[in-house]
Amino acid sequence: MIISKTKDGKSIYLSWREQGQKKQKIVPFKPYFYVHREETVNQYRPSNYLVRDFEYEEGDFHNLQGQPLKKAYVEVSYDIKKAKKPFSKTYEADVPFHFRYAVDEIKEMPEYDMRKWYWDMEWAQGGEHHDKITTIVVYDNYDKEYHQWVWFPEESPIDIFENSLHDNINYCANEEHMLECFMTTMIVKDPDMLIAWFGQRFDLPKLIERACALGLDPRIISPIATVKGVKSTKEGFSFAYGEKGFSPIEQPIGGRITLSLDLAFERQWNDSQRGTLPSLSLEYVSQVLFGEGKVKEGKFTDKNEFFRRAWLEDTEVYLKYAVVDVELLVRIDETNFCSEAIISLQRLLKAPFDACFYASHMGSIYFMRNATWKAPTGDRNIERREYDGAMIYDPLSENTNGLHLNVAAFDFAGLYPSMMIARNISWETKSVEPTELGVNILTPRDFSTTSREQMLYYKTDTLGLLPRAVLELKELRNEYKQLMREARETNNGEYVKWYNNQMAVKRLMASFYGIVAFQGFGWADVDLAASITASAREAIRLAAFKAKEMEE
Repeated sequence: MIISKTKDGKSIYLSWREQGQKKQKIVPFKPYFYVHREETVNQYRPSNYLVRDFEYEEGDFHNLQGQPLKKAYVEVSYDIKKAKKPFSKTYEADVPFHFRYAVDEIKEMPEYDMRKWYWDMEWAQGGEHHDKITTIVVYDNYDKEYHQWVWFPEESPIDIFENSLHDNINYCANEEHMLECFMTTMIVKDPDMLIAWFGQRFDLPKLIERACALGLDPRIISPIATVKGVKSTKEGFSFAYGEKGFSPIEQPIGGRITLSLDLAFERQWNDSQRGTLPSLSLEYVSQVLFGEGKVKEGKFTDKNEFFRRAWLEDTEVYLKYAVVDVELLVRIDETNFCSEAIISLQRLLKAPFDACFYASHMGSIYFMRNATWKAPTGDRNIERREYDGAMIYDPLSENTNGLHLNVAAFDFAGLYPSMMIARNISWETKSVEPTELGVNILTPRDFSTTSREQMLYYKTDTLGLLPRAVLELKELRNEYKQLMREARETNNGEYVKWYNNQMAVKRLMASFYGIVAFQGFGWADVDLAASITASAREAIRLAAFKAKEMEE
């Protein structure tokens, strides 16, 4: 499902499909944050020349300490940054507008097949036409066809390769005509998702930059006519992100999802604990996965020469090279289910697509839905507190280096989430009185004798939000894994679906430590983070000491 904020800052664009048909609507939504109930400010200044009134709503809202809160409404979402300043303390004022809508209004997310466009572009490097886009290739997963657009500065050399490429190749009069055709086709086909390799950093900014340079309005590729960084000028259109590009998770096109497949693949690779990839180039990744890279046998063996000259001097190979790039995107995604894994996580969270990458986003969405209190607005300028992290195992100091035979492997299943459960570690369960659930946060990071102690305690009467969330998600993951096993032999599509769902749950659980450890964020709590890592060190030490006893 696509959840985008609109340009006016006071409504949300929603898009989904039913039986493959696109459905969409724009819904009004008033932006707000929380303040202490007794604190009232009548007006705020979004700019030096504008004054607007606050509106307030009282209800059963409170912070972790039980102090009553109220909603402070502003006119548009862009006002919140300045509107929060007159208050002594605010809550959830750092929640992005479309995140806020999803938490409040999205109760379920429809399951459907998104229309995906896998795409890639090439552009001239050096010479008279330096930086001009030369060809664009798209694979549409709905019509299951490749489409390619290309132009040439002189008479098109169609006779050279006319019958050697795919059917849907479109010869355009010039670069401007090619971009018009490409963007018009996007409007007609109306894909939900654009998938590219490093597309946020290179391809999409280049497309927008060249469209603006040619006097074309790139905002037409957005269903709600918004593309980040694009403005109308007296001369035409300007673009503010040409050199630096967009962040890997940014959603610059209002009403369409954009995915950098390199990021999705890298995260999935890391989740599988297969080691660190030395390169994320499409060439290298395809060699690792498929034992083959981009085939380009032609006149130019030097890569730089190929990109400088092949467009006009080895055209057939050049155009085929662009197609192969997109073929690899499709193959990587369809064999590793990278985009579907994120879509599964989105449905689990019932959140915007861009909330499904960072721990702070995933965790905040989940806890805003499930906590009975409101978290304070994050403050990135707070003074950081140090605490001990994971174990540091030195084979030399422990005298374990060398050859060992008959070695048994031992692993904790979800170590940090298990520690949250074991000691009931949560925001609201912290206890000033000693309890059975105490943790020494100065537990050593090696196997030396414990010589220092600083205890933190947690209540034993009620299960906290953090361990309760872990237990609920563990149960949900087990359910999905059972369905996955049942579908393994009979239905590959169902197997993939449940595999992605159980991995989405795993990723969400894994984000919980990250959110409490992210200092300056509203849900961060150094005491919880220190308690989790110390409990994990204690568990590892106990297991190691038991193993040493068995040696004796």
